[in-house]
Amino acid sequence: MIERSKNDVRYLSFESFDAIRGIDAIVTTRHGGESTGPFATLNLGLRTGDDPDVVRRNRARAASIVGAAPAWLTFGRQVHEARVAVVGNESRGDVFDATDALVTNAALVPLVILTADCAAIFFFDPVRRAAGIAHAGWRGAVARIAARTVEAMRDAFGSQPEDILAAIGPSIGPCCYEVGSEVIDAVTEVFPAHTDELLIEPDMASAGSFRASVNEDRKHFDLWRANEIVLGDAGVHEDRIETSRLCTSCRTDLFYSHRAEKGNTGRFGGIVMLHEPVLESRHR
Repeated sequence: MIERSKNDVRYLSFESFDAIRGIDAIVTTRHGGESTGPFATLNLGLRTGDDPDVVRRNRARAASIVGAAPAWLTFGRQVHEARVAVVGNESRGDVFDATDALVTNAALVPLVILTADCAAIFFFDPVRRAAGIAHAGWRGAVARIAARTVEAMRDAFGSQPEDILAAIGPSIGPCCYEVGSEVIDAVTEVFPAHTDELLIEPDMASAGSFRASVNEDRKHFDLWRANEIVLGDAGVHEDRIETSRLCTSCRTDLFYSHRAEKGNTGRFGGIVMLHEPVLESRHR
């Protein structure tokens, strides 16, 4: 990912999406806002205990990165399930209940997912000019929300999976994601052919700060790889998937982490927005 700054707000973008005109796909950091204490400084979460007025001003700063008005920001009320909402111009600025993924083919409709260890997954179909974003923690991964999002884009806009570009944003990495029996059982059931690569022994976890304790009967879960598998199973080509591989638990200097900060923290955001297509002039 590429780190950038605009209007004093630090954010990251994906190399694959940056190469395409007509779409913004960005991940905010915890820098560039007005929040204080454990929420410092660019907290975008209204349900964190932070001052709501400050959060709204932070959201306005985040909206400015993609050139959107704050009132345009469109959210799902995330519940760690797999409901996908199709968003049109008439729904711009709404909050969709019990929704963890949003898709649109309308320009200037910024779709937002809030995270603090789960992954935001970005989607763009350059052929049908459609975009989406999904919230995928372990529950979202086993519910295959990334595949549900691809299916929603196909059903609503005619998108073909092989045309879709996907990007997996920062989340807790296998280095720090110690899980117990509930996750182990769910992953074993849903990904039987991939259990060994998704559920890793603690001493085999990839390099990182390794803040989690080592407990018997626990393993480390590779959320990044799980979502890559789901995308691949949905028909998205491997070479069209970009994964940030930035661990939120390791990088609390840059992101909020619910686990590393024991729940007393803010939320950073993933934002995707289509722009109006630029027509080439016939007169040169």
